[in-house]
Amino acid sequence: MNIRQRFSVIAAGSAALLAIAAGAPAGAATMSADSVHRGSVGCFNYSWGDGSATYTIYYHNTCSVKSAIAGTTNALFNNKWCANVAADGKGHTVVYNKPMTFASARGGRC
Repeated sequence: MNIRQRFSVIAAGSAALLAIAAGAPAGAATMSADSVHRGSVGCFNYSWGDGSATYTIYYHNTCSVKSAIAGTTNALFNNKWCANVAADGKGHTVVYNKPMTFASARGGRC
């Protein structure tokens, strides 16, 4: 393949990529309502959204005492997370793998 043929192939590929990018909707990178997961466990209400590289888990302690919320992710190693939350407190935790299970301990600590 000579240099002109190589250039033609590269130019055609670039044009195809530009056409695909131009056809994508403007909001394609935003999170849809379907990708938000909500639930409750013990004293806590929680939610998390599907992320591309990380998952942010938001939680609210509805108990009148400091409590702990914990969970696991689908990671092979370091798959556990835990947070101590004040009474009626809110917070968030960032994990690098999809959340799988949630648990809480009223008055407990991590």
